[in-house]
Amino acid sequence: MCYIYSGKFGHALGLPDYTENSSSAFESEIFNTIPADELLERHILELRFYHFLQSIPVEERPDYNAFCLIHLRQPDGTTLSVLHTIRYIICNTNGSLWLGLCTYVPFPLAHGSVEGCMTNTRTGKAVDSEQYLQYDNLLLSKRQVEILSMLAKGVGSKQIADKLNISVHTVSRHRQDILSRLRVTNTAAAVEIGFRMHLIH
Repeated sequence: MCYIYSGKFGHALGLPDYTENSSSAFESEIFNTIPADELLERHILELRFYHFLQSIPVEERPDYNAFCLIHLRQPDGTTLSVLHTIRYIICNTNGSLWLGLCTYVPFPLAHGSVEGCMTNTRTGKAVDSEQYLQYDNLLLSKRQVEILSMLAKGVGSKQIADKLNISVHTVSRHRQDILSRLRVTNTAAAVEIGFRMHLIH
């Protein structure tokens, strides 16, 4: 479930005061104004942030946020530099994330791109990238990486099944699990993320 409260800044981007999307947790109305390459980098940052949070105690998770610089396309065709922040406010005792907050703030002084970063909002310290990059290789199983690599080369499910000596049904299940773990809806996006995160080569 996604709720978007626009405010005056949102109005300047042509967004309504309030939007509710019961079929997705992602703010697609805003994502549609972000260049595809930046949107993918933002998605990878959120993936890494989510898995980093899973590695720390539940009670500490709300202390962290992730942020990156993106560019939003305005109704007149120009772009605006925006600081985008992701934070999970409420985490259930079982470890699942229940309430997340994404903010978009104009950041006109920024030039070019700013690499995504994670910080501890309580201490003010940045999280060393080694602390979260180490989880990239845990995103997918060895078999899932194997299948994603073949998909990247254009190999079909039937051929994958034959090469790995498994059923087509099993290949399909692995494909769905890959999409779920990478939080994408299609194979092309999964392959792109796989390359960018160096899961496949």
